[in-house]
Amino acid sequence: MIFLDTADADVDAVRAAAPSASIIYCPPKTTADGVAAADAAGVETVLPQDAEAWGADRLAERVADALASATRPGRAVSVSDGAGSADGTTGSAGEPPAVPANEAPVRPTERPPARGILTVDGDGRISYVGERAADLLGREATALLDTDLAEALPWADLGQVERGADDLGPDDDSVSTVKRLMPANRWLSLSTHSTGDGAAITIHELGADERRRIVLDRLHGVSRRLFAAETPEAVANIAAEAVRDVLGLEVVVVRLTDSAGERLVPVAQTEAVDETMPDRPTYAVGEGMAGTAFETDSPQIRSDLGDDGFGTVRSAICLPLDDYGTISIGSRVPDAFNEDDVSLARLLSTTVRVALERAERESQLRRREAVLESLRGLVFVLDEDRAIDYVSTALAERLGRTREALVGEHVVEFIDVTAFYRAEQRIREGDDEITLDLRIDPPGGGGFPAQVELSVLERTDDGESIVGVVEDRSTLAETRADLRRKHERLWTLFENLPDPVVDAEHVEGGPVIRAANDAFAEVFDCDRDAIVGEPIDEVLDSPASNSPGSMPPEAINEQVNEGEVTGAKIQRETGRGARTFLFRGIPYAEEGTVRAFGIYTDVTEIERRERHVKVLDRLLRHNLRNDLGVVIGRAENVLKGSDDPEIREEARKLVDAADGLIDLSETAKRIRRIIEEPATDRYRVTVTDLLDQVAADARQQSPDAAIEAAPGDPDVAVLATPDLQLALEELVDNALAHGGDSPTVELRAEAFDPAPDEWVDLLVVDDGPGIPETERAPVTGDRDITQLQHGSGLGLWLVRWAVESVGGDLGFERRDGRTVVRLRLRRAPPE
Repeated sequence: MIFLDTADADVDAVRAAAPSASIIYCPPKTTADGVAAADAAGVETVLPQDAEAWGADRLAERVADALASATRPGRAVSVSDGAGSADGTTGSAGEPPAVPANEAPVRPTERPPARGILTVDGDGRISYVGERAADLLGREATALLDTDLAEALPWADLGQVERGADDLGPDDDSVSTVKRLMPANRWLSLSTHSTGDGAAITIHELGADERRRIVLDRLHGVSRRLFAAETPEAVANIAAEAVRDVLGLEVVVVRLTDSAGERLVPVAQTEAVDETMPDRPTYAVGEGMAGTAFETDSPQIRSDLGDDGFGTVRSAICLPLDDYGTISIGSRVPDAFNEDDVSLARLLSTTVRVALERAERESQLRRREAVLESLRGLVFVLDEDRAIDYVSTALAERLGRTREALVGEHVVEFIDVTAFYRAEQRIREGDDEITLDLRIDPPGGGGFPAQVELSVLERTDDGESIVGVVEDRSTLAETRADLRRKHERLWTLFENLPDPVVDAEHVEGGPVIRAANDAFAEVFDCDRDAIVGEPIDEVLDSPASNSPGSMPPEAINEQVNEGEVTGAKIQRETGRGARTFLFRGIPYAEEGTVRAFGIYTDVTEIERRERHVKVLDRLLRHNLRNDLGVVIGRAENVLKGSDDPEIREEARKLVDAADGLIDLSETAKRIRRIIEEPATDRYRVTVTDLLDQVAADARQQSPDAAIEAAPGDPDVAVLATPDLQLALEELVDNALAHGGDSPTVELRAEAFDPAPDEWVDLLVVDDGPGIPETERAPVTGDRDITQLQHGSGLGLWLVRWAVESVGGDLGFERRDGRTVVRLRLRRAPPE
């Protein structure tokens, strides 16, 4: 047992001199970094810096524990094997005593090879460097102190070492990596474990056997990754990483040929290349080391590039990858590659070539499958042995099998053997495309007639691969039958429409008739067979003078030819003279041409009646107002000039009747306007605002009446028009007129119980005698209008048509002896 209690103790030298002794070390200061460094140097026990104050019994107990642990594997600790200090401050480097050359210590227990230690503080800066660590790294210990770990170590990708220094916790296991140090050509293992406020990195050099095992393990793992890659680009990226990890050389560029096979394009490179010379050139075949290696299909090795070096690269190997490209490997020192490196590089390039061939084949298969799938049809591919190599999803479903189950099956399992082998013979004789009409019969049943188009996909030394496109003729037959049925239904409609219909094709000179129904021939007095092929504007004549608003034929033809459904009022000569038609042109496409149906609906009589009604309405209303004005004037003269009560009463009744007729005329005018020109501009209004406005207007007209508005929910709104407000005013006026000397009218709103979120009822309630059934029934449709049952006023008709114009409904009822008129309206959506 050896005790060390000095600040400058060289534990490495002590261990080398006494390999089997147990070492107990009591440093001046005890820290986590120091303990980690002592562990690497082979110290079994470290005593805390206050051990000098311990009593003899306690010290003896700790020494006994150390002796007991020396005979079994355990953790060793020490604090001073070189430069730096255990408390994280920088110190000085010292040279450990050399071990005599003639000493070959025999250790009772096999110990690991000599290891070096460096520690990193929480900021990633090196706080301690052991002399052995500095020696293994080929650096001066003092030069490494207080430098950033990533800048101090010579590798571009420290990977696990850096992550371990940053992320490991005190209780986590260590992480390790193996790196090749150039130009010393030394393989080093770096292991990182946490020290609480930093990390300790243990470095040791690998022996030949260990190095060979790691290289072979890496090569095996890389091979699996290479053969799992799906594209040449993915293979190239893995190959660059493989050279770096397997050979330990960090400057690697992989080039692949372009589509023409004339240039070598860099597609993958390592981090060291990205940092020092990121823009690598593209070489033509025969240009540079890469082009020469590719052209000659032989490795190019340059031990000393001299002034021709690429950046900092001084030696290089370039290996061909058959027709796929090259791998270029560089080192920053001359003559960096030994025979093992060249041999491994050749082995790796061979693996990469096979992987590239596989990836290219897989890419071709995926492209082929993508193209075949894009056809969205019944497609299959046969290999040289006529086994199914690919089958589309649609065809697999049609055959009632899965795609996986079909691949590998021979084609004659499904189709007629004789027909297929006749086609096979023609393919062997040189035909590239063959069409077969045959029947496909899957083993599970469900056969169908088909047309199969066979095409040679690829000719090789082993034979031809064939792609087949299947057309299900049973589906085609069903489709054709369906089209025939639809055509027959359309033709039946075409023939039996009571309106004239023509089927025309729009050509450069205008529409030409292709067919016409019997009604067309009858109305326009022509032979339906004779007019086929004739321009429609020559068959149909327009009157010498068209009525206002009639669209000219040229404008109709232009709109229909542009694919617009067209409606227009036109005038055409018929066997009964000039008639007015509502024309509807309905275009459609057929075999690349523009066709259209033209439908002619005769509206001559309707227009004539409308004109008569308008004329009579104006005349009657004008004459009625004039004559009633005379009647009222004469009656008022009688009132002024007569003292006879009976005569005055009759004159007053005459004036009232005349005023009623004038009001009736105005109501009829408003009704006509609602019917012919309904208000289309709707606005959102709350029921509260609508009823309050109607009530306010009625109070001004009848100040003695009691008019109340109780609209209910203020958030309820409807889509109203001026006509709707007019209808409410008409109902209020009617209630006031029939409510006696002191009429009472109430306006209110109620939710429609079956659908309160969709409908609301506006109610006009009065205490009058009610609306007679003879007035209500014709308006509600409960009774036909006759000479005896027609009602005496037009006000309810105005209300009905105004409510219907906004999609509402009118109703009447009695509640508690009062008259209720209901307007059911659809609620407006929330704002």
